[in-house]
Formats: sequence, structure tokens, C-alpha cells
Amino acid sequence: MELTDNTKGFEDEFSIIRLDGNMGYNHQPQRTAVNRIYIYQNGTGSVTIDKTSLHLEKYQVLLIAKGQIFLFSEDSSLAGYEITFTDAFWEKAPESASNCKSVLFNLNADNQGLAAEKDDLEELFSVTAMLNRESQSKNYINKTDALAAYLKIIMIKTANINFSLQERYNSSDRKIYTHFLELVSQNYQKTREVSAYAGFLNITNKQLSGICHKQGGNPPKKIIAGMIINEAKRMLYFSASPVKEIASVLNFSSTEQFSHFFKKQTSFSPQVYRNLGQF
Repeated sequence: MELTDNTKGFEDEFSIIRLDGNMGYNHQPQRTAVNRIYIYQNGTGSVTIDKTSLHLEKYQVLLIAKGQIFLFSEDSSLAGYEITFTDAFWEKAPESASNCKSVLFNLNADNQGLAAEKDDLEELFSVTAMLNRESQSKNYINKTDALAAYLKIIMIKTANINFSLQERYNSSDRKIYTHFLELVSQNYQKTREVSAYAGFLNITNKQLSGICHKQGGNPPKKIIAGMIINEAKRMLYFSASPVKEIASVLNFSSTEQFSHFFKKQTSFSPQVYRNLGQF
């Protein structure tokens, strides 16, 4: 199945558009080829990202990472801005902005819908409006750098909103849990071993299991498996890659091992799931 490509933008690196209502409902899920930020003062309806549904409300920031699958509900409406940008942005960004990638775009559902304070959202909204005006201005030398500078500010301010939300929990366990999710999003194609992540965090398997149950309601093994299954579903749904190749990309020793793992998690074999034609 072909992906709907709605990437637009300045030199194909990033774009910004004003949203004043209906999201242009698409009946098919879309796998985004770019990172997306939605900053809005009013929202209705919902969006499903990798099978996690989020309600759209006032004063929110919505984050969708490259490679994720999303679908807005038929009644969804946003009043704000949509910003899209490619990974080329990270190559240009200073460390302060580049670090935001692991914080904001780590495939963690907890990070994807940020309920901002009204004052924080309005401050972020004003910077976004300036970026929008700049993007519509006449081209000039170094315009790309100017646009990237605004985007860097937006990234840092969004990360600060996320940080302030995390601080509300004010617990070391929450910080460990967030770090664990970041590590899994970065390494799930390399290792599925809970002990490896516990080692990264310098805690025992039992401690990590207790923290994950307390903070997210699921054991670490299930969290790791969930990220692997979501990526496997994306590849089966949107690509024609053989199951053997997908198994290799996801670091399974054989097609049989991957098929057993996939069926255990979904009740379908990879090929049966692909034949169903639905995400």
C-alpha cells in the first residue's frame, strides 16, 4: 500500500501551515516521512498514533515522530499551526536543540499530547506565528538559517513544557521511567533484553519492573515488545519488504523466531497480518 505523501516545505526540509478548522479527514492511516508538531489553542476530535488515541483539546502541543502512523478522526478540528521537518534539521541543530529529539520524539505516547499551561502555549504560539510570517516572506540569503533558528526556539520551548509536566510528578522513579522509554525507543532494534536496559540505568531487573508497573502499568518486557510490534506492523503495512528482511532489521536471528514473537503478541502470523491490509 502506498503512503499518502503530504510533505510540503521550504527546500523540503521543513514547512509551516496555519490550521483553521477541519484536518482534511483521510480514511487511511498515514505513515509520516517527517517529524510533525501541532501547536494549537483549540482542538476537537481525536487522533490515533500507533494505535494510541489522543483527545484534541485546548492549549495542546501534539508531536508525531518520523515513521509513526497517524489518523485524525472525521470530526477533528485544530486552530493553530502544523510544523513539519525532516531529519536534516537535526544535522544542523546545536546540541541544545538536537537533544530535544530524544526527549520529544522518542515514540513515547506520554510525550505526544502535551497539555500546556495557557501562558506557556500563548508564548509558544507567538514564536510560531513569527516563524509562519518569516516563511511567507521573500527569499533572501540565509533565509534557511533564519527559519531554522525560529524552529530551534520552538523545539526548546516545547521541551521545556514537557519538562515542566514531568516535574509535576517530582519523583526519581518517574525520571527513571522516562529515561527507560527513551532508551527503548533508541535501542529496540538492537536488544530486547530487559537486563540490558536495567544495566543502562544502573538498577536491577526487579527495580525496573517495579518502576514500570508503578509509572505505566506495564512490565518492561511488554513495553519493549510493544515498540517492536509497532515497527513491525508499520513495515508490514507500508512496505513490500519480505518477512525475512523485516526480521533481520528488527534483530531476530531467523524468520521463524520473528514469526513466533509476532504471533505471540498479535495472534496473527506476519504474513496473515499483512494480508489483512489494515494497521
